[in-house]
Amino acid sequence: MTMSAARRRLELALVPVKLPMAARIGESMSRRGTDVTAANARRSCVVLAPHPDDETLGCGATVMRKIDGGAGVQVIVISDGATWPPWRTSEENIAVRDAELRASCRILGLADEAVTHLSFPETRLDGAGDALVDAVADAVRSHAPDEVYVTSEADPHSDHAALARAPKRALTGRAVRLLAYPVWQWERPRSWARTVAAASPAETVSTVGYLERKRQAVEVFSSQMSSALGGEKIQGLTPGFLGHFLAEREMFFPVAL
Repeated sequence: MTMSAARRRLELALVPVKLPMAARIGESMSRRGTDVTAANARRSCVVLAPHPDDETLGCGATVMRKIDGGAGVQVIVISDGATWPPWRTSEENIAVRDAELRASCRILGLADEAVTHLSFPETRLDGAGDALVDAVADAVRSHAPDEVYVTSEADPHSDHAALARAPKRALTGRAVRLLAYPVWQWERPRSWARTVAAASPAETVSTVGYLERKRQAVEVFSSQMSSALGGEKIQGLTPGFLGHFLAEREMFFPVAL
């Protein structure tokens, strides 16, 4: 057995331990986070999402609160969504996921012109370099938000980590808050530790009054849900995983610029 195969078997064997451990860590940090619900609703923002659905999972209730509070919100989704699910062509995935994104954002209350879907190749953001930094800089320059939300450098998904690095360069010298929202940390205990090490203590926004609408917006992404093909389970967004984003709070980590 090769070393990589042995490591893969070990990782699979540890899944039953890692998932509940990661959930406990995240839930504990969420409970201990500073509630900023009232102040947050008054601050405009740009939400940066690596893939269609991350913006809704990580920031859906926060987006709705800001809209209701009269704050401007812009959502910028970076990748084209071409690679998932694997049994569809790239062209089908791009079309379906763009339609899901826009339908979900309408449920959140966003006008179509407040949603921009770029065409960076999915799974390859770590090679996008200056083009990705420039796209983030252009978005911030155009909309002049009080806050920018992005995935964390500690997220185990390479696209999420790559996008998180871009604002650190793009926002240099700008008077804007940068906040990281967790996604796949909910399955990786070590990623929580790296998230905390790279940011200030968590801030939280209550989902009370917005949770059902966020649930509806999440459910729009049917192409991303866990499913089976030919009797074999294909990994996707499982009910257990989604439950972390349909809780009492959304959680964010301020990142120093």
